[in-house]
Amino acid sequence: MGDTIGFGILGLGMGAGRARQVAETEGARVAAVCDLDAARREKAVEVHGCPAFDDFDEMLKCDDVDVVYVMTPSGTHAHFGKMAAAAGKHVVTTKPMDLTTARCDELIKTCAAAGRKLVVDFESRYFSKLRQLKTAMEEGELGDIILVEARCKWWRTQEYYEHMGGWRGTWKLDGGGSLANQSIHVIDMLAWLGGPWKNVVAKVGTFGHEIETEDLGMAMLDFESGANGLILGTTTYSLNDQFGIEVNGHLGSASNVQNWRDMRVKFPDGRTELETPEPRDHPQNAPQDMVQAIREDKMPDVSGEEGRKAIALLEAIYEAAGVGEERRKAIGG
Repeated sequence: MGDTIGFGILGLGMGAGRARQVAETEGARVAAVCDLDAARREKAVEVHGCPAFDDFDEMLKCDDVDVVYVMTPSGTHAHFGKMAAAAGKHVVTTKPMDLTTARCDELIKTCAAAGRKLVVDFESRYFSKLRQLKTAMEEGELGDIILVEARCKWWRTQEYYEHMGGWRGTWKLDGGGSLANQSIHVIDMLAWLGGPWKNVVAKVGTFGHEIETEDLGMAMLDFESGANGLILGTTTYSLNDQFGIEVNGHLGSASNVQNWRDMRVKFPDGRTELETPEPRDHPQNAPQDMVQAIREDKMPDVSGEEGRKAIALLEAIYEAAGVGEERRKAIGG
């Protein structure tokens, strides 16, 4: 490991954007890329000037790679992450961490046994405004929390689901539909802000696409704190403009649904700003989280244990909706 930490990017679909983020992160560099698509590899080499592989095992032999960034279909994250950790590499995996808590636990254990760091790329966790809201909730600025609502109302075409071999919207590789893929970000926000939960009631269905999983999912739950939780996730909403979290407290409310990188707040006295200071000293993205965790030998902000929480809640939602057994059989565990 030199002055900068080398990242090997596995998967250059969405991974091409993450490679750019790595290149823009202080203390990090793109050390290698791996993809089956030759055109993608060639483009990455032009941009980053790094070695390119079509064989993951070969990239793992590259001494210049300190961290593997897994950007493959959801149901392969733990598999590739465990391979990377066993090869002595730290691991960053895109959301979700994998499809089941059992697979998440295997990846966590493998990384721990190898003495490697594990980061789960839930990018909203790094937004300062959301961190500010969490602190404000913990310090009671919003009062007793009445409702935490997670909303993802997006639009996806049938072609979207058929693209790249049709892995999206399948149980085996996507782990579900609109809840597991698109809404997992807001489910993670809800689990992070709301804390421990219980008593899940849910309904899922397929209404606007030809896929085996849901394009509309709804859930209600109770938090151990006494607050209520509500989740709505769909890919049938052609306005395509509802994404984020809303919190109702008896002293004030907050929402980032209209702009998930920002936060609107309102108090009964007319105040529209939180008094809780906005945090400054925290990683701004997953690559920076990993760089800091390695340099300072500390637990990442969004560790495997944190990334697991959204999957635990997702599993509970599917169980409550009556499709848990179908999902387990298709996934194979």
